[in-house]
Amino acid sequence: MKIKKRYIFLGIVAALLGIIAGGIWYVAHNLESLVKTAVNKYGSQIVGTEVKLGGFGLSPLQGEVKLNNLTVANPKDYAQPYILNLGEVFVKVDIKSVLKPLIVVQEVRVAAPEVTYELRNVTNNNVSDLLANINKNTASAPTEEKVETKEETAKEGKKVAVDLVKVTDGKINIAASIAGKGTSANIPLPTIELKDIGREKNNSGQGIVETITIVLKKILTVSYETVVNKGLGGLKDMATDGIKAANDTADGVKDGAKGFLKNLF
Repeated sequence: MKIKKRYIFLGIVAALLGIIAGGIWYVAHNLESLVKTAVNKYGSQIVGTEVKLGGFGLSPLQGEVKLNNLTVANPKDYAQPYILNLGEVFVKVDIKSVLKPLIVVQEVRVAAPEVTYELRNVTNNNVSDLLANINKNTASAPTEEKVETKEETAKEGKKVAVDLVKVTDGKINIAASIAGKGTSANIPLPTIELKDIGREKNNSGQGIVETITIVLKKILTVSYETVVNKGLGGLKDMATDGIKAANDTADGVKDGAKGFLKNLF
């Protein structure tokens, strides 16, 4: 009799564990769909181009999320398909904070991102254009997307505090075409660190949209400054070739090429 009771007890425990495991799987499966939808929707609203998330992994008990192949499409009229490929993004969340008004993200690590800096003409490049999009799209944007519930507890939207964002092992691909000649070069993206996002306002946090905007703008700004300060040497030969080619054409074309070289260097 005792043996039978023991088996019954073990059977109940096993069933409960199965229900819990199934519940975790259900949550993880649905959360992946929700995250991909949110990334595409809100990311695209911020940058004004298509944002896609390739892969999603969740360890709910540890509060760890892994995002793979997060890409941001180039602005219109640029040849390269992407301006950003963030590679692998690892997010560590304080699991105890998830049900609180302020979600605490302990760490965000972006590993091996690629930024493509594309020069379209003398005055336009995709990084500056995307930064302009972000500034325009977030200037009058709501501070947070709202999550509707029966109790309407999320009227002001969830707030986030991020202790550390670290971007490592990235590279910048430089691409341009002048006077029919193309060139490309690769330079390292410096390590980027951001600390205590959302801790500035009396530790009250930032909206998720605001937080994403801060991180994206930092990556793009550092990329632009790096190209301007260190990377344009790779384009100098191409610009010189453009001037030589222009010498065989009308004087106006020649002057335009010379003006480009003067403004660039």
